[in-house]
Amino acid sequence: MLSLVLAPAAPAPGAAVGKLAALRVTLARLEAKYPPRSPAAPRPAPAPVSPAAVAATAALARTHSALCNARAAKYALRDDYRSGPGRFAQLRAAILRCREAQVAYSAAAAAFHASPAGAALQAARAKYPRF
Repeated sequence: MLSLVLAPAAPAPGAAVGKLAALRVTLARLEAKYPPRSPAAPRPAPAPVSPAAVAATAALARTHSALCNARAAKYALRDDYRSGPGRFAQLRAAILRCREAQVAYSAAAAAFHASPAGAALQAARAKYPRF
């Protein structure tokens, strides 16, 4: 008996119908104010990537890294003023490594520019004027 006294009164069926009608009116007003967007156009599929272009790009990146390392090693010897046996041989070896890296980089750059990725790069560069 005590539970009946504490239980909240059931809402009147008319109140729920009134709230649902008000919600539908609000939704209709919002749909009129904000019409549905047209679906976005599908994006075209990306062009397939050539394995030769990937290999040429990776080779160019590796040789560029080797060139930078060889150049840094050569320039680091500028500040090394110790006198001792083998100093000239060390400088000569660093210079030769740098030259070899430059030759390897120029060969990799030529291979890259002959690949489809290089052609795409040249086409993209042609769109913009150079200063």
